[in-house]
Amino acid sequence: MNTGSSAVCFYSTPSPDYADELVSAFEKKYPGIRVSYDHDHAARFFERALKESLEGRCPADIMLLNRQQAEALKQRGLLEPYRSPEAQSFPDRAQDPDGFGTQVFMVPFSLAYHTQNVSREEVPTTYDALLRPRWKGQLLFPDPRLSGSGCGWYAIMKDEMGEEFLGRLAEQKLICAQHPENRLAEGDGDILLAAMVDRIEKLKLKGAPVEWIPMPVMMVAGPHAVLFRDAAHREEGKRLIDFFLSEEGQAIMSRYHIPNRPGISLRDPTFAAQLERLQGLRLATFSSQHGRDYEINQARCVELFARGS
Repeated sequence: MNTGSSAVCFYSTPSPDYADELVSAFEKKYPGIRVSYDHDHAARFFERALKESLEGRCPADIMLLNRQQAEALKQRGLLEPYRSPEAQSFPDRAQDPDGFGTQVFMVPFSLAYHTQNVSREEVPTTYDALLRPRWKGQLLFPDPRLSGSGCGWYAIMKDEMGEEFLGRLAEQKLICAQHPENRLAEGDGDILLAAMVDRIEKLKLKGAPVEWIPMPVMMVAGPHAVLFRDAAHREEGKRLIDFFLSEEGQAIMSRYHIPNRPGISLRDPTFAAQLERLQGLRLATFSSQHGRDYEINQARCVELFARGS
């Protein structure tokens, strides 16, 4: 039980749309703990957190970041293992096997297209079809210099399709963009690779001419909540991780993302529709090897897809 005033800080690579509501509920439950947070794009924030941790000056106690990045920090000995008691009901795919973190929510990615520029019959339904001349200069991609999803998609496709395919895809002159879902809605490209399904659904509700389709293999990412080895507020950090994974915390998350905890009622009805469309599909998640190869894959992804952009 916390008897004095204390603090805890977390870093978030996902957009912190959920943060104010979650922090308010946490501080109400634990009035003696003040919460602060910071956010930046995943690739850039990883480099910052890595540098701060190596130099012993990281102000954050915990961080929400994708598994490949979490694994990279873990490999350097910068994380403290913590298996929250709240994580017991979470699926195995959401758990780090060594107890270094749990995925708080899931984020599916697929291929999306501009419905006024591309007919449904034209939309590629295989990844090889993206190599057709029709799509040269028309493929949007999350800028891997900023986005963790771009590098993550590269890593998954490297396993699924091979490096030769990725080299040929680079010849299609991808349009690397920040907020690529918005760029697709504006018609700056015909197709978006590694489209965040939730953002496409939200744009559709606003009347944007966009749609996504299931693909043979779809990347499913999402942030793992991890505890820094040198956390100044270790116990408060553990308590915040517990809250992220608790029924209350996951219910709050369900307004903004698809929670990983079973049995949580979804506050956003579009999530139920997404999950229904994902039934029976092959969903690819990050492995420990992806984490070990993170910086190699990130550098190669930038070199292939972002050169000259």
